[in-house]
Amino acid sequence: MGNRPFRRAGLALLLFSSASFALGLGGREKERKLQRAEENVAPQRVLPAPGDDGSGPAAAEAGEAEERRVRVSGRVRLVGTGLFPQLVISGEEREWYIDKEEESKLLEFQQQLVTVEGRESYKDLTFANGFPAGRRYTLRDIRLTGKD
Repeated sequence: MGNRPFRRAGLALLLFSSASFALGLGGREKERKLQRAEENVAPQRVLPAPGDDGSGPAAAEAGEAEERRVRVSGRVRLVGTGLFPQLVISGEEREWYIDKEEESKLLEFQQQLVTVEGRESYKDLTFANGFPAGRRYTLRDIRLTGKD
């Protein structure tokens, strides 16, 4: 007996929602939701054309910087998963991922402090929803200059 007010409220809600849908109010609400969703969509990135090597103006628009020579000091660490391990130099400011072809030069220095010179580049990362996720810095053509 204590549930009757709730049953009446549920029945009234059901009748109201079916009546509003029959009158077309539900369709207008869907249009408003779609319009709001379209307004909140992040700008889409332009993908490179097939055969584009990733250099030039298209790369700059995609958030990739020109490479520059740097000297980096930090601890060599192995990150990732068992299937996809990657070497990283963890410095005070940031982490630099080591290019796959260069990993053999630093593999024996894991968990040690090193200083290397190389060409630094970065790539802007985005989440699946299009919002920025930071930058990933990569070192290429590295040369070990010191071990602490």
